[in-house]
Amino acid sequence: MVARHGETEEAILQMLKRRRVMMMDDVLAIGHSDFAWSELFLAIDRLSRKQLIALYRTGSTYQLTFNRPEHQ
Repeated sequence: MVARHGETEEAILQMLKRRRVMMMDDVLAIGHSDFAWSELFLAIDRLSRKQLIALYRTGSTYQLTFNRPEHQ
């Protein structure tokens, strides 16, 4: 498997820039055709650790939001 970290992260960021808020299940379902589930899950983890997205637990899943930089 070829590492496509940047490509996967960018795809997730683009989804969130368009929708602002998504459930993790929706991100995994929409992105599954282009990326493996594990690639998406790891990219979500990396983006969260970089504070580019925020994760909020809602019941049995998570809500993802796009974090806009405070100062640009």
